Amino acid sequence: MKKVIIIATAFASILIITSCNQASKKDLKDANQNFKAANKDLKEAVTDADSTARKNAKNNWMNFKAQSDSSILVMNKRVDTIKLNIAKANKRDQKRLTDNLNKTRQNIDTLRAHLDQRNIEFNKDFSKFNSSVNAKNESFKREFKHDTKEIGTALKDIFKDNVK
Repeated sequence: MKKVIIIATAFASILIITSCNQASKKDLKDANQNFKAANKDLKEAVTDADSTARKNAKNNWMNFKAQSDSSILVMNKRVDTIKLNIAKANKRDQKRLTDNLNKTRQNIDTLRAHLDQRNIEFNKDFSKFNSSVNAKNESFKREFKHDTKEIGTALKDIFKDNVK
């Protein structure tokens, strides 16, 4: 009788282990499918975020470039206006004013060259877009705005005689 109980207990244990093993395999298969689905969703989210970041960076740069081109155009028109006013100034001041205006025009041309160079670099960097592209752009924008402000001040002050 003991043998029957032991055999029945062993048989029941084998059935339980086998059925648990089947459940474990099913759970493992389900978990694996869930993992694959989550991984796919994560990849899609990363791709979408990267795409959005690229689009935003491109739009921000294009807006900045358009504003900068406009600022340079305005400064060049201001230089032309000042040139006409210098022609009306007395002969003694004309040389000093013309020299100052030529220096300012050179600064504007340098600013234009830096903007064009950064635009080329941006387009190269954009193909391998990462966070450093945004950092470079922000740094360039700060410097460019600072330089633009200084040139604007120089244009306003061109008729001021600072050497008295």
